[in-house]
Amino acid sequence: MTTSSSGVLRATDSTTAVTGLRTGDDSGLVATPYPSPRLSWSLASHRPGVLQHAYEVQVAADPSFEDAVSSGEVASGLVVDHPWPAEPLASREVRYWRVRVRTDAGRTRWSEPARVEAALLTDADWTARPVHLPSDRGRPGPGPVPLLRQEFDLPAAPVSARLYVSSLGVHRTAINGRPVSEDLLEPGWTSYPNRLLYATYDVTGLLAAGRNALSAAVGDGWYRGHLTWHKTRDVYGDTSALLAQLEVTLADGSTVTVATDDSWRGGHGALLTADLYDGCELDLRQEPGGWQEPGFDDRGWERAVPLGLPTGLVQRAHPPVRVVQVLRPEPRTLPDGTITVDAGENLTGWLRLRASGPRGGTVTVRHAEVLDGDGRLLTSILRGARATDVYTLAGETADLEPEFTFHGFRYAEIEASPGVTVEAVEVRVVASDLRRIGTFRCSDERVNSLYANVVRSQRGNFLAVPTDCPQRDERLGWTGDLMAFAPTACATFDSRSFLDSWFTDLAVEQRPDGAVPMVIPDVPLGDPPPSELPFAGTAAGWGDAATVVPTALFDAYGHRGLLSRHYATMRAWVEFTADRLDEDGTWSGNAQLGDWLDPAAPPEDPARATTDSAYVATAFVAHSARLLADTADELGLFEDAERYAALHRRTAEAAWRKWGEHARTTQTGCALALEFGVVPEGERAAVGEALAALVRANGGRIATGFLGTPFVLPALTGTGHTAEAYRLLLNTECPGWLYQVERGATTMWERWDAIRPDGTIDTEKAGTMLSFNHYAYGAVAAWLYRSVAGLRPTTPGYRTFEVAPRPGGGLTSAEASIETPYGTTSVAWSLDGSALTVAVSLPPGTTGSFLAPEGWRTETATGLLGSGDHRLVLRSA
Repeated sequence: MTTSSSGVLRATDSTTAVTGLRTGDDSGLVATPYPSPRLSWSLASHRPGVLQHAYEVQVAADPSFEDAVSSGEVASGLVVDHPWPAEPLASREVRYWRVRVRTDAGRTRWSEPARVEAALLTDADWTARPVHLPSDRGRPGPGPVPLLRQEFDLPAAPVSARLYVSSLGVHRTAINGRPVSEDLLEPGWTSYPNRLLYATYDVTGLLAAGRNALSAAVGDGWYRGHLTWHKTRDVYGDTSALLAQLEVTLADGSTVTVATDDSWRGGHGALLTADLYDGCELDLRQEPGGWQEPGFDDRGWERAVPLGLPTGLVQRAHPPVRVVQVLRPEPRTLPDGTITVDAGENLTGWLRLRASGPRGGTVTVRHAEVLDGDGRLLTSILRGARATDVYTLAGETADLEPEFTFHGFRYAEIEASPGVTVEAVEVRVVASDLRRIGTFRCSDERVNSLYANVVRSQRGNFLAVPTDCPQRDERLGWTGDLMAFAPTACATFDSRSFLDSWFTDLAVEQRPDGAVPMVIPDVPLGDPPPSELPFAGTAAGWGDAATVVPTALFDAYGHRGLLSRHYATMRAWVEFTADRLDEDGTWSGNAQLGDWLDPAAPPEDPARATTDSAYVATAFVAHSARLLADTADELGLFEDAERYAALHRRTAEAAWRKWGEHARTTQTGCALALEFGVVPEGERAAVGEALAALVRANGGRIATGFLGTPFVLPALTGTGHTAEAYRLLLNTECPGWLYQVERGATTMWERWDAIRPDGTIDTEKAGTMLSFNHYAYGAVAAWLYRSVAGLRPTTPGYRTFEVAPRPGGGLTSAEASIETPYGTTSVAWSLDGSALTVAVSLPPGTTGSFLAPEGWRTETATGLLGSGDHRLVLRSA
């Protein structure tokens, strides 16, 4: 017991500790971009049934917490997204914060303090300006990568040093020849005219008293390199540039600032070209020795020229792109001397080689996802992307690795000129370094392979932005793909800050009328799809990312502030669609992509689906209206909540009135009707049976495209048709999820039948729209978590959830875990004869409820499950 300041005795909970303090910034950088960070934490305890009832946060200038500012005790059971209780941080300011909570057993001790440092928060903090080489401006195509450098003196060793750095293009920055980080392709891809990210690095250990050198190579990247299948260049500008500001503090309190300005010099070196689609060309003979070190003679180099400060400079708050895995496959040499590499899985990244040979000897590396009928690389489906790296040796052993590019591939071919020996090969897998939080496993290894494919496709396509594919001349942030995949993405990797950043670009690029571009960041795609109807510049299902993605983020992570920040964007999209409803309340007047890549659509016309595209569009209007109504209710905007709930009802009724009979005839039609609340409540059972009958009649084969697939399995289980849901999941004939697995897939395919049953690839009818790494159909993993394993959140952030496993399909066991904001939640079940055993683990601060599957009764009391471990035994009824 402790005594409060008022003399009241208070119980102390010595069994629970506050841990994992965090500020909503997952960047891994030394500073935060938020002047008033949102605060979250976790609880650790071996005591069962722990619940938080209140919290107190203190903020102070030093870890002694003298003169601390306190929030006071705030009643709340949430551990996420709490307000900063003190004055906003100023640029560069450092503060400390700590938390204690009151649980059901009393008040905990204070947590260990967490340090928070502010980045540069205003434009006035920047003395640096982006600098470029005049000779590089307006270059018509890929060319030599600019190298920029500056030397400076420090009178003493630093006690602290911060480097704030970004670029127009992508940069690799070093101090005294040592890289400032392992981050790649910085600063990533954003809506550059509106928002440019920078990073803040602690570089104290890279500096020394005396002469120092700050240097960078700046590649074209997304800023001025090739984009889209038109291979358009200079979308954002016609020159690359470096923005760097180094601030050094010495022991006597004095500071030294080194900033990019017109005193910098630049030249060129070994990197002759570097393009995201085409690859890079590196000639080691042309590398200026020591150019990154102090003492290099750059007097013959060109003087850099400053540009204006970019608009919207803000520090990155999400994880960087990094090498996340290294594979070491065994290369094989063909009779013609070509070295072939099979990485064993489809991935995003590149090869790192060790090679030796004469000066001028060359090594060429080409990449592809699949092989042709002769066992060689099938590169035609890469379209305009050359995906080729070329190295020229300087006459000594060298480690060879491309820069400022990436490739989507499983297979590679290495060609070496006479006299060159390739001594070692490794595959470096590259992605935005998101933390893995979800796992799933079951007794069917085919389903485990499917799940692994989903994980690889998310990893391979979450690179700076969520792309559709990593290999061909596209790699764009298609909104429809992410709409379909967002719930799976948020359960498998910690995608909160990554998708929040992407959605921020969606918000700034949303049209004034509320339309959402097809891709984010928005780049010109060319002519609209052929149709007799006018094209609205967006499409149903694609634009609905505006409501689906924030909802998925809130459901997974519970950050109410994020929901509030994006509400205006959600509402603008719904208003856009409402304004386009016809007199009968349906959206029929615009061209749509519809249930894209429905397996019954002609290969050359993937928008010609079996489900009427106007019905699909209208159903999505209803869906987004309901999501917006729920969001408004959560935010206390009750008039909006009523308005958009009414819009949902009207639109659903209009859709069902016009297309109800048609909807019953397709899997997508039934699934959207059931999951979007389009079908009247009294007809749900009949439509569920209609959907199950369609699955049975089709032999268990899937018949949905991008927009129907995420909803078909939930629609079946939600209407009691678990057997048909498993039949769809476990079907091995084309089209189907396990068909892809049985054809050797290691990532999700763009088309259900990308490889035909006879093993051939139909490049004639399907053209070159054949990606073997497209995550949209990986939306199935959300159902694996929620229905097969039975781990389903019932309140945002998994504070409460339902444990509702649905055994079936011959599975004898399944398990899933998700590292939620409260801690790791897991469910595992196994069948043994007539007994079903379910093990559940809940983190402190959460509660769960158990729902027995149909036909089973529990032998142990269930009711409300508190934190801790539980074992339930059920018998068949």
